[in-house]
Amino acid sequence: MAHSQSPPALLWQIQNARNHAEQIEFLRQLKDGVIGDVRAKEKWVNHGILQFLVHLLQQKPTAQSPSGLGSKEAYAPISQTTDLPDDDRVRLLALQLIASFAKGGPLFLTPLNAVEAVPVILTYICPHKNPAQLVLTSLRALSDMTEAASLSSRTSIEDTAALAKALFVPRYIESLCAILDAESASGIVQEQKCLVANLISRLCKEPRYQDMLADAGVLDALATLLASFVVARGEVLPFTLDTLEREGLAAVIPQPAPRGLSLALILEAISVLIADSRFRTGLLLCSPAIMAVLTSSEIGERNSQIYRTWELLKKSGLIHGRLVDRSALDYLLPAVPVTTQRFFLSQHHPLFPSTGRSLETPPKHGRATTRFTTEDREWPVGGGDTEEPESPLIPWLIHLMRSGTNDHEKVMAASVLASLFKGGFMDPEREFSLSVLVVPVLCRLLKYYEKERGKSLDAIFVDSETATAWVILERTPAVLARLIADSVFLQQVTRDSGALKLACKLLKDSYEPTAIPSPPRPWTPNPEERQDTGDDKFWTCQLGPPGQVPLCAHKIRMRESSLKLITSLATFKEEFRKEIVEQDILPSVAESLSETPQKPTPPKEKPKTEENGTVSMHPAGHSPYGHNPTSVLIAACHAVRTLARSVSNLRTVLDDNCVAMPIFKLLKHVDIDVKIAACSVICNLLTESSPMRDPLIKAGVIGVLCLYARSDNAGLRLNALWALKHLVHMTDRDTKKKCLEELGPGWLIQLICDDTEDEALHAQIMGERRPLTDADEDEVMDTDDGYAEATDDVWQWQAIHRKGPGFDSTRMRVADGMLRALREREFDEVRKAREADLAIQEQGLDFIRNLIAIPQQPAQAEMIDYIFSELGQDRLFDILASKLRVKILRPFARRQPSSSGTPDGGAGSGASGRNVSIDSRVLYPQSKIIVAVIYFLTHIAAGVPRHRQLVIAQEELLKLLAGHFNNKDVDVRRSLCHLLKNLVWCDGTEDRRGRDLRVFELEKLGFLQKLEGLERNDAELDVRERAKEAASSIKGEACEGPQVPHGRVDY
Repeated sequence: MAHSQSPPALLWQIQNARNHAEQIEFLRQLKDGVIGDVRAKEKWVNHGILQFLVHLLQQKPTAQSPSGLGSKEAYAPISQTTDLPDDDRVRLLALQLIASFAKGGPLFLTPLNAVEAVPVILTYICPHKNPAQLVLTSLRALSDMTEAASLSSRTSIEDTAALAKALFVPRYIESLCAILDAESASGIVQEQKCLVANLISRLCKEPRYQDMLADAGVLDALATLLASFVVARGEVLPFTLDTLEREGLAAVIPQPAPRGLSLALILEAISVLIADSRFRTGLLLCSPAIMAVLTSSEIGERNSQIYRTWELLKKSGLIHGRLVDRSALDYLLPAVPVTTQRFFLSQHHPLFPSTGRSLETPPKHGRATTRFTTEDREWPVGGGDTEEPESPLIPWLIHLMRSGTNDHEKVMAASVLASLFKGGFMDPEREFSLSVLVVPVLCRLLKYYEKERGKSLDAIFVDSETATAWVILERTPAVLARLIADSVFLQQVTRDSGALKLACKLLKDSYEPTAIPSPPRPWTPNPEERQDTGDDKFWTCQLGPPGQVPLCAHKIRMRESSLKLITSLATFKEEFRKEIVEQDILPSVAESLSETPQKPTPPKEKPKTEENGTVSMHPAGHSPYGHNPTSVLIAACHAVRTLARSVSNLRTVLDDNCVAMPIFKLLKHVDIDVKIAACSVICNLLTESSPMRDPLIKAGVIGVLCLYARSDNAGLRLNALWALKHLVHMTDRDTKKKCLEELGPGWLIQLICDDTEDEALHAQIMGERRPLTDADEDEVMDTDDGYAEATDDVWQWQAIHRKGPGFDSTRMRVADGMLRALREREFDEVRKAREADLAIQEQGLDFIRNLIAIPQQPAQAEMIDYIFSELGQDRLFDILASKLRVKILRPFARRQPSSSGTPDGGAGSGASGRNVSIDSRVLYPQSKIIVAVIYFLTHIAAGVPRHRQLVIAQEELLKLLAGHFNNKDVDVRRSLCHLLKNLVWCDGTEDRRGRDLRVFELEKLGFLQKLEGLERNDAELDVRERAKEAASSIKGEACEGPQVPHGRVDY
């Protein structure tokens, strides 16, 4: 047996080997010496081995195309794994060594990044340029580096975001797609596919990366792999093959999934790619392979006995629903007993917005998502009245959850179902099936793995079985939170299943201190060997921060997941918020608002804790309670926001646990998503009933909010204005005036008057369409991190494009049209800009209204005059009138029907990939803006008689209002009744003549007849009653007593 050599001697032999055979032998010795030995790895890093390994990998053959996949036939088949030439064996050993060093954990990320290992590794993932063994080893190295990055400390610059940025570029995305499309059944290829799916699920968190992968065909490749599992399970309907032959889909039915391919990883990758996007979810459902193996077929035509049984169950009340919308796979599920339709009336948030709800980056519902989104009433959550039948993928996923034996597969199937449910691709009747067949399964998994979790809480390193159990426990609350976020009924089922108390317990358990938060360094008799030089040029030979142990990382992920589930459960029902508070979790929630949490302490014990000192720290500087990343901070903000919807919580537990100041600190966080989340919480903490309003004002919240109201980010600007609206409501006049002065009257006028986002988009487009200079062309050619710079803006469905021109059928053409419509709606920049402008203008008008909302009459009149003097009386009325007119943006530009606005507020676009247009557009008055204008006038009319007379003098404005008595929005009709009642109010005998003049003007404009029409014919009882009161006031009934303003008060 050869004696082990010292690192310097062996390194010299590797570098000076006479041929590849010698180098292979020496590299094998190095490999045998470092695998599993962290101390040996540290020594080799100190001697600069990583830089030499990267140098070996950079010596690639020259007879290959420089980029892309071109000349596929010139290279070895993807399944070839034997008889590697010596130069490839050298590179294989170098990749294996780098993967071994990456397995050492976060310690080795700093030197690996210093030698730029990731870009070199990525050059070996193309399956058409490299042997399968090299591709597999490079993917293993990337996976190991991803795992190490997930354990890196908060001071480390190596994280998953840097890896995602390096991996998700066009040429490497093509390589990932080629790996997933490979038809070989070899074990090496299946492991490659599993590693690719794992990388996607762990790194692809940003919407831009998800869109890039979907457009490149990765999502379709994953859907094909999912379809192969349907084939392997024998669940393809045999009597549909003739139909598939006629439609040209029989050729896309994949082979059965080979052994070694993980269904759980495929489902997890799919769930990550389709998250919070109806377009990407539609791509999954319209994938040719999914449509081929899971067809919508009425089983009643083939099996009359089952059909008659279904009809008998329906007549007996055990089944409710339309058989024509059910596929054959529904018969794999048990009949769900339904006796009433109460569950169809689930209070989804688009129809029942919660008090204090603001637009934010969500998550997107736990999604936390990086995009500014707006409420969309045209996409009903949980199903809609569409002509297209529900996809058979939905019952198949439910069946998989019930019949599968792999718990990881069950959780990931539920995750895909959550996206389908939230995207509106399910029938309304399916909600009850989810409550009976899906939610209880998730709750049982949560209970089981919570009990099993206690067996390995003291482990520094974990085995694969424990790691899988931890993954299931981390994912299940988050999946359940997404599934129930918009459904009161599903939230009730989840709470009845015991998940509420369990989520609270998991949150408190996540703050159990970790005895060893960071992995210990191996003992060495010569500690002086670890002395760092402190020079940047030696970073390639130095270890980085130690990171954290897997248990600590697991607790932090559990913290985030449990906070998401608590947020979903507290969204609507007050009784759920009360039950959550009773679990004594507010100290844990409060600590989750800090990046460096301490031991959660009840309010009564906090003074004693402060006297005893701060939390003890690990010698390496790690807190035993971990470090909260931005995802935990955002989840905690969402939890506080939903709990703050309760006035009782605002006045008691939230104030006692001092959440105001941590939230205020997060307003100044460097991350824009954290700022937006904190700003959404401030909206609820600044209401009239909140005892935290005064401390926040003293801390300077007014200045911060006014600064953010000028932000370039539409979401931050909206939430800041929303918070200011709450702050000025029912507060003293000095505070109201200070808010207006800080915000600036000119800027406020610009917010409510101009279409800021739309004009900014127009300026951006015009700038992009300027003639390119030579420097611009060079910059475009050098860009390699996205598809935005592509010269061809026309989107092509890769699933059809890759099959060739002969792949066509009626179903595929229909699917292509549906996908184009979904894509146009989701990526329409003009529509997004318009919705942002409308939301900001609405809050700006409400802010002005709340400035004059003062109960005391003299003070209110004074404030109205102050507003007129600061903003300009005539200018303000002109702006209000403009909100009630049809508006044409850029009237002298060309007009196209697809780019014109609609009376419902939509804005179409062309068929381009970016969906932007500079055409002239017609913008119709929006109901929310109309209501805001009317209530502002209502508050002015609640002032002194001269203010009411001032409103009456605006003849053009009143004529515009008269045209909205037939508005389909009930709030518009109701608010008009309030306004007219205030306008004819009489402030005593001295105001009778003025009242008679106002009544005369209103009758002349036809308001009395319109009110009588509402009183007789309106479908809403409340509107009829309000119209009756207003008509009676106009007709001359006595109006004595104190004046009370009629209008809405927003909290």
